Amino acid sequence: MESWGLHEWLEYQETLNPNDIDLDLSRIEKVYKKLDILPPKDKKFLIAGTNGKGTTVAFIEDLLINRNLKVGSYTSPHLISYNERITINKEMVKDSDLIKAFKTIESVRDNVPLTYFEFGTLAAFLTLTQAKCDAWVIEVGLGGRLDATNVLEPTMSIITNIALDHQEWLGNSLEQIAKEKAGIIKPSIPIIYGDDSMEKIIRNIANTNDSDLFIGGVDFSLVNKNEGSAWYGLFNSIDNINAPKTWGPAEYQNLATALTAIELQDENLLPNESELNLILKKFYLPGRFEKIEKNLTWILDVAHNPQAANNLFKRLELLPKIGAKYMIISMMKDKDISGFIDVFSDVISEWIVCKMDTERSLTSHELSEKLVTFGLSNVTVMTEPKKAFNYVKGIASKDDIAIVTGSFELVGPAISWFDSVQ
Repeated sequence: MESWGLHEWLEYQETLNPNDIDLDLSRIEKVYKKLDILPPKDKKFLIAGTNGKGTTVAFIEDLLINRNLKVGSYTSPHLISYNERITINKEMVKDSDLIKAFKTIESVRDNVPLTYFEFGTLAAFLTLTQAKCDAWVIEVGLGGRLDATNVLEPTMSIITNIALDHQEWLGNSLEQIAKEKAGIIKPSIPIIYGDDSMEKIIRNIANTNDSDLFIGGVDFSLVNKNEGSAWYGLFNSIDNINAPKTWGPAEYQNLATALTAIELQDENLLPNESELNLILKKFYLPGRFEKIEKNLTWILDVAHNPQAANNLFKRLELLPKIGAKYMIISMMKDKDISGFIDVFSDVISEWIVCKMDTERSLTSHELSEKLVTFGLSNVTVMTEPKKAFNYVKGIASKDDIAIVTGSFELVGPAISWFDSVQ
């Protein structure tokens, strides 16, 4: 154990608890209390929501870095490298920093069967403590109420939106999911909700906790105008925002939420018009409508539920309509395959299905059978992602668009594949 590298440590963490997902705060709370975890006094953002968490985290990071703050972030899952999960000013932490944190946690764990995610969350908090960050931006893993990140006492709670996903753990209705996500609301800590669905449930829980609630589209908004967008916050506004032309409604919503979170934390941290436009010009988040021009146009997007699919569809509609559209897709067994596929059924020329390198993935044939059941006939079966990418590269022309979507665990291999091909 003393000489273990990162890979060995991560494999070990997968053996401690028989359940991949085991929503219960009791284990992490026991170990958390034994560690010298010292979050900053203020600027602690905890972000839940069905979709848009990663984008909202990235916006908040950029806004804080713009004010020369040292910003520590924790997100999940990763696309290629585990280190992506923990960053300081958007730079991944080193293996040695992670291993140091893992050793510290193991030294006090006392047979508490932490899950892989709980172990990683504690490591993130320890690493950010060691780095003496001015701000923490923490993404909830799953749900909220019983998620490992909810041991943190934030100074700002954020819920991006609520939609159906992860029903096996969070409940089969929007009402149940809303209650789980609203579990991050802490007494007297303000809560920003970027959407207006399930508002009554969020408001009731906020009222119970005596927490001020601010709702997107009601208390703040980002309005898309032809001559430039405008953000209207709680007390401030920013005009002439040059949002990217291929943004969907979700991106406007996420930026509005991030700006309002910054405003409520400290309005002096808000950017001016030119600073915000420079941030947006440089904004980049891998796997979120990531556009790669290589022989043809590739779009990599981690959308994996119908709400995210709808936003992806709206963004695709903003691209030039010249050639064919190929969709390379793989999905986890627990996803709403029908709801996801239905969004794109009229615009995809050929579907290419494959199996990801995880037991949770549908097999190529299982996914193919589902698509055929949905009435689709133009389905090509590939055994693995790499073969699917190569297949499309071989048949598509320069005016075509290839969309890689359905899961982080498909988009990650796509990014690696692009790095390996000429």
